[in-house]
Amino acid sequence: MELSPSAWLTIGIILMAVEILLPGFIIFWFGIGALITAVLVYSGLLESYTWQWFCFFISSGAFLGLWFGYLKDKVKVKTADDSPDVTLTGKKGECTHDIIPPQIGEVELYEPFHGVKIWKAQSSEQIAKGEQIVVEGADGIKLIVKKHE
Repeated sequence: MELSPSAWLTIGIILMAVEILLPGFIIFWFGIGALITAVLVYSGLLESYTWQWFCFFISSGAFLGLWFGYLKDKVKVKTADDSPDVTLTGKKGECTHDIIPPQIGEVELYEPFHGVKIWKAQSSEQIAKGEQIVVEGADGIKLIVKKHE
């Protein structure tokens, strides 16, 4: 029982749509495999049920391997969170709760930022309560700080 090109097309579209609901970017490639199979069945190159499913799994696996083996690292979408917040960089303050990497401490800025003076903070170096700090950047709502020399 071979499937028609429209059946493979439908399977492909459904699989690619399911990817919207399930994270991981895996099912999408099976959808692409189904679309390739639909084109080959339509062109008359795949008539046998066995060859249709073989083509589907081989092409899906090849695209899956290509994605995880090569393309995934090459395709990087830059988001707003990837760039440092330059408006906070350089602000000075004082450590109010010890920062012992990798644990998060707390700092108080001398000048409030958006009305907030007390912030959660982390650092690559140990900073004791009472030491002066300077902001290097932000990671979400947490400041990245270092000792102020």
